[in-house]
Amino acid sequence: MINLVHYIKNYSNLARIMRIFQLLSFKIFVLIYIILALLTFGISYFQTKSQAEHYDHLLTLCAMRTSNIIRASTRHAMMLDRSADTFEIIQSIGKQYGIIRIRIYDKNGIIKFSTDSTDLKKKTRFTSPECSVCHSQSGKAVEPITLERQKRIVMQKDGTRNLGFITPIPNEKSCYLADCHIHHKEDKVLGVLDICLSMKDTDAVLKQEKATLTTYNIIVTLLLALFVGFVIWRGVHIPMTKFLIGTKEISSGNLNYKINIKRKDEIGVFAESFNKMTEDLRKAKKEITEWSNELEKRVEEKTEELKKTQERILQIEKMASLGKLSATVAHELNNPMAGILTYSKLIQRKLQNDELSASEKKTILKQLKMIESESDRCGKIIKDLLLFSKKQRIEIRPHSLNEIVKMAFQLVSHHLELNNIEVKKELQPNLPMVNVDENQIKQMLLALIVNAVEAMEANGVLTVSTLYKVSEKKVYLSVKDNGRGIPEEVMPHIFEPFFTTKTAVKGFGLGLSVVYGIVQNHRGEIKVDSRPNEGTTFTIKLPINLEVNREIQI
Repeated sequence: MINLVHYIKNYSNLARIMRIFQLLSFKIFVLIYIILALLTFGISYFQTKSQAEHYDHLLTLCAMRTSNIIRASTRHAMMLDRSADTFEIIQSIGKQYGIIRIRIYDKNGIIKFSTDSTDLKKKTRFTSPECSVCHSQSGKAVEPITLERQKRIVMQKDGTRNLGFITPIPNEKSCYLADCHIHHKEDKVLGVLDICLSMKDTDAVLKQEKATLTTYNIIVTLLLALFVGFVIWRGVHIPMTKFLIGTKEISSGNLNYKINIKRKDEIGVFAESFNKMTEDLRKAKKEITEWSNELEKRVEEKTEELKKTQERILQIEKMASLGKLSATVAHELNNPMAGILTYSKLIQRKLQNDELSASEKKTILKQLKMIESESDRCGKIIKDLLLFSKKQRIEIRPHSLNEIVKMAFQLVSHHLELNNIEVKKELQPNLPMVNVDENQIKQMLLALIVNAVEAMEANGVLTVSTLYKVSEKKVYLSVKDNGRGIPEEVMPHIFEPFFTTKTAVKGFGLGLSVVYGIVQNHRGEIKVDSRPNEGTTFTIKLPINLEVNREIQI
């Protein structure tokens, strides 16, 4: 139990700390602190770098002066060809503090004099650092010889640095004219003087100065951070906390809450605007409450009126569709009725004969079967029309979309034949059941088919296809014609009630409006693709899992 209490306390403390990290004032503080730290340490870095370059330059000048002193000290001995005196001078100077090594090379790269006796007579390649002052990697002479080419910094294994400085020994007039020398006038350089100085003391001073500067920067940054944090806490965090409390109070419904901030800056103006906003909201809420009560009553009345109007529109469109098909249906009924009349007269004549042979009886029975078949056909046509025109309770049930398509085409089959329309059915087999209202979808199809027939000339092609997309869980129903198409300026209005482009009185302009309403109430989508003189395609997407037993409000 004690462990549980301890865990809860620790979790509470952790949550409190995490909330601090999410505060705007904390983010501003961190941003400013990072900028200050970057500026401070950036200045420190460039200052330290500048000091290091300055010390390196001073040490380079010191090396150059030391080299000049060695050249001047050994010149007389070299002119007299006193190698022992030259060696003694180099040894004496090489023992001075800070000097690591002194070497003199001839023009062939052979060490003639050195503070280290083991270096004598060793030959150096032109590619070595000692020869790179006067020669390139290919061995050609380099001019002019700059101070940067003369110096080199060598890192030792123990981490210390040494400064090497190369001074060319030119072939002066006094050298190639002296009796004791065998130098040619064409030789520009007789050799080089290589001096190596220790940078240990310089690096130690730089390290100490860098540590001191870093300490100062940390102290200054912390002091600035404390000051900035205090300013942000007073100027940002406290006012923002008050605004946060105010917004929570207002969101909870307390429109009487006011923020008490007396300042002349933007935050003070914001507080005044906030308080005025709450006052306006309080007044607006009172007005809205009064209006909402009135509107609720009016909406209920208008909703009931709209529902009745929509039902009337649906019935009007049904009757309009029946009107369009009436001539076709009359012709469809006329054929079987003519057959029934003909066969009934034939049977009447044959029955007047008292004695009928077996073949005549068989013929009469066949004719009676034909009468029965044609009567059933008439009855089915009338039944379908009555079912279509009848006001029914609209319910969602699982249906086969392919079967609904076939039934719709049965109603308009003769209408299509009269207009010489070729029908192509591209129905996907094994299509899943779709939760729809059968009569509504049939009415939608009839409206689209009749529209397509009216848009096509004789010998048109009407294509109806179905497709199921598993990824979307939707069934696609497509009605395509090769008629005159829909003009671009008409496209935005085709689903508006009572809108029509037909010059003859062929309907009320409600067909596509009702189609759109049926699709929307089945939670589907409808898309129209039309090109002038090429045809129009209506594509309807219907979800297969629409709620069963749901009444559609048209």
